[in-house]
Amino acid sequence: MTDVERSNQPSSTNTADQGGQLNLVPGHLAPLLDACLRDFTEAGISIDRALLARFAASLLAKRFVLLTGLSGSGKTKLAQSIATWLTSPAGTQGDPFTPGAAIPAANINYVVRSADSVSVEFTNPDLVRVALPRELIGEWVACIEENGFTDSTPARTIREAASNDSRYSSQLHSFETHLRAAAFAVIRARTSTPTSAHPYAVVSVGADWTSNEAIVGYPDGLDPTRYVRTQALDVILSAVENPGTPHFLILDEMNLSHVERYFSDVLSAIESGEPIILYKSTSAELRSGVPTSVRLPPNLFIIGTVNVDETTYMFSPKVLDRANVIEFRVEEAELSAFLGRPRAIQLERLAGRGARFATQWLRAASSEISPRPNEELSQELMLFFRVLQQQEGEFGFRVAKEIIAFTEWHQQLGAEDESIKTSMDAQIIQKLLPKLHGSRQKLEPTLWALASLCDFRDVGTKMNELEARAKKAASFDDQLDPLRDLPTPSRPRYPLSFDKIRRMIKRLHANGFTSFSEA
Repeated sequence: MTDVERSNQPSSTNTADQGGQLNLVPGHLAPLLDACLRDFTEAGISIDRALLARFAASLLAKRFVLLTGLSGSGKTKLAQSIATWLTSPAGTQGDPFTPGAAIPAANINYVVRSADSVSVEFTNPDLVRVALPRELIGEWVACIEENGFTDSTPARTIREAASNDSRYSSQLHSFETHLRAAAFAVIRARTSTPTSAHPYAVVSVGADWTSNEAIVGYPDGLDPTRYVRTQALDVILSAVENPGTPHFLILDEMNLSHVERYFSDVLSAIESGEPIILYKSTSAELRSGVPTSVRLPPNLFIIGTVNVDETTYMFSPKVLDRANVIEFRVEEAELSAFLGRPRAIQLERLAGRGARFATQWLRAASSEISPRPNEELSQELMLFFRVLQQQEGEFGFRVAKEIIAFTEWHQQLGAEDESIKTSMDAQIIQKLLPKLHGSRQKLEPTLWALASLCDFRDVGTKMNELEARAKKAASFDDQLDPLRDLPTPSRPRYPLSFDKIRRMIKRLHANGFTSFSEA
């Protein structure tokens, strides 16, 4: 490695170590969340920052998220918005940094020697090599766009503006001519470089979906050279071909058909990492450009929306166990504010606005979680495991790992309240409660026990005392009734989860049966 290359290696807070784990500090991804919230507001999307943080952290922790709740509450719009924001429309987005490409500067052409999703290496006619992080180039792009700089703006002027709030050293910013040329190359590529990429698609699930062919297509039985492609498969293959671009597959109203019938191969591939077999071939030829098998790439994010009514099917616990489930509700104040100022959502205003964060987003989603989780979080997980185990509803290794990952990214996104309690509250309602469903006789003891853990407000209480209290609650101690009037004005220990449990218990009393989606 040359001296120039060494000087261009990002600092330890911006790169993965040899094990693939990011050395981050709380709030590291807060600029991403802040920019997203600001752009959403400008596009007419009203969303609570805490909900946006939960959604983003869920996607980073596990690339499969379910959005459930009231029809018309904004589930599909949120999925479309994040996909539109992080990507650019098909046909306009292109990566200018393909090896061998010339990047014009004021008096010289730099040549791309190599490039990956993390950095780009340039050479000049004297063969001097300079490697620059894509994130740093993205910062210069954002600075140029936010300040209205043009290609006649001096590199020094852009450098002074871009380095103010940068996460990179002034030494890296000193390669100002390289950075200026690279940034304007990205800007030009957004509008002038054609591509056949399909960065995201909204696919409406049909009631007649009875096999995986609706997702991954099928070989034509009459033409041995043809493969019938689907919109979903196009997104998957585009993600494989464009590893530096986030891709989003949005499955709208997933439970209009039995999920296991059409989605089982994808569910298995999400967990195992094994390829999905598309067809068998005795030759090396591809059918319609489709390979014989495909692995789900790490830059593919799957978001499903779920409405619950008499026309839909229940999700099985094994499906819910593999996703973060985020519930959408419409509060009175939110509806009143909307009626006071109805405003159409302008998704086109979001196109590519967050593309400068794409590399950072993908690196975060692909990095490993901390090998030693926070001690407070570990104690909370063990407490809930023991209480659920007593009710024959304990969780496994996968759920524990995903809760740890969510908590880590929730902290990095800099949610308004960065305490572990806030992250744990989100995971109780998104990972533990969705799997609970059944009759009053079966479910009510479990809900009373969980309510006692979520409601208790004495922070000094030891874990064994909380566990004993949950056991009393499971035997229906009147003093621990979750529906009783609460005398203290203080918030419950886990307010989101406690409120949800109360609603589930009320539904149990009214109907004798309840599930997460119906309460």
